[in-house]
Amino acid sequence: MKLILRTVILFSTAALFSGCEKNEEKDIINPADYESYLERDKDESLKSINDEMAFWQKRLSDVPDGEAFRLKVAGLLSARFMVNGKIEDVQASDSIYHLILEGDNQPHASVHRSLATNCITQHKFREARIEIEKALEIGEGKASSLYMLVDINLELGDYAGAEYAMQQFTNKNFFPYMIREAKLKDHEGHLDSAIVLMERALIQVKENTSLSLWTQSNLADMYGHAGRIKEAYDTYLNVLKQNPDYDYALKGIAWIAFSHAHNFEETKRIVNYIGPKRATPDMHLLLAQVAAAENNDVEKDKQLELFTKSATSPKYGDMYNKYLALLEAEEFSNPQATIEIAKKEISNRPTPQSYDLLAWGYFKNGNYKEALHIAQERLENKTYEPDAMYHLGMIYKANGMEREAKRCFEEAAQSSFELGPATAKKIKEQMKG
Repeated sequence: MKLILRTVILFSTAALFSGCEKNEEKDIINPADYESYLERDKDESLKSINDEMAFWQKRLSDVPDGEAFRLKVAGLLSARFMVNGKIEDVQASDSIYHLILEGDNQPHASVHRSLATNCITQHKFREARIEIEKALEIGEGKASSLYMLVDINLELGDYAGAEYAMQQFTNKNFFPYMIREAKLKDHEGHLDSAIVLMERALIQVKENTSLSLWTQSNLADMYGHAGRIKEAYDTYLNVLKQNPDYDYALKGIAWIAFSHAHNFEETKRIVNYIGPKRATPDMHLLLAQVAAAENNDVEKDKQLELFTKSATSPKYGDMYNKYLALLEAEEFSNPQATIEIAKKEISNRPTPQSYDLLAWGYFKNGNYKEALHIAQERLENKTYEPDAMYHLGMIYKANGMEREAKRCFEEAAQSSFELGPATAKKIKEQMKG
């Protein structure tokens, strides 16, 4: 799952809309729609996982070498991370999988796939590819391994490799294929086509609760990115009706409250409900954005400090590098640190988004020519992410390329909801000037 709708960390006073537009925005958000989900004092999903975990741990204590029991516990630890956000659970899961591989000479393609999944969660994408290559060499469950290879190649920026892996499949109306084709379409800038594919994929898994919830939540994200805010909101609500503990949907509603309705109090209320349930740093970023929009510099600085302290903990590794890099450039006036983090990201995953960080670092450092060189070589026609398009516009403008800058600003402006009100205001100002 993505961090709170790929939030871009750029802070300034939010531009508030007025008149009938403001009334239309308020019509979408209705706290009565989701109030009951904010009043829950128990997380049934977490309780269910913990109860199942206790059962299998008891079985494992009775049979310490029971491989099947170890596999159950490892899988539940990974699943629990998706609920409580404690990265230590993923790391404990890794330890069990490695223990199984070390203690048994039998090939375990499924264990390598599970390790690859955990690596993806921790942004260890090169390690994930090594695990999947081992699974492919073993051969068992080849289709599952190939689908994961697509995911990993996309994360590594190896789009040709992802396409090649996709070509190995003949059934193009199969759920795993369709959701990955949707990813590729989104990467290519064809969001409408990606949405159609996800809608078709949802029909296929309507009887599978977990896959249906995952698909709906991702579809809601896509609706939001396409400016179809009401559909995004309704889809998040439908997810919560099916699983009141699905906090990702509440995050989506919080972003709508912030970026679309500009209802900052409601945003904070939702986030402050989610925050204590999940041990991830990202909620502090959204609270910092809200504080910036409210001109509350003290609270903004407090939330940024909380995020930075948590996100730089060794246990998170490189998981939050993008956000740390943007903060160094935007908030801490340290673009050289942005450049260094970006170089590390490029080493880990040479995607256009990683090169965007590098170009932005050089831009913020006043090295407009180097920023332009990277932008033209690594970003232009290689990514359609709105934050990258905004950065491209700024870099082109700094180099006197007004026509190219205008094109990029116009494209980024179409994703103002995704970018958030602060960046939307900056783009609007650039388009005026």
